[in-house]
Amino acid sequence: MKNIPIHASIEGQARVVDTDWLAIMATLKERGLEQEELVTVYAQLSSYLRVTTRGLTLAMIPPSTVIEGLTREVKHCANDYAGML
Repeated sequence: MKNIPIHASIEGQARVVDTDWLAIMATLKERGLEQEELVTVYAQLSSYLRVTTRGLTLAMIPPSTVIEGLTREVKHCANDYAGML
């Protein structure tokens, strides 16, 4: 799973925040999602579907959208994701 930019909002609220997959993944893990469920959510987001889970509504930000400060291309090594599995 690569880091992707995401729009996130709390269910039922109009306020939307721009964040990324790694931050959302950590939040979803804290809220009880298992690894298989995280992979499913990631696949749905990568397909540009809007996902609602654990009180959050998530949508991938299209790559053509420029948002100051959000990561567009992640450079990482194999150890970066070791603690997430």
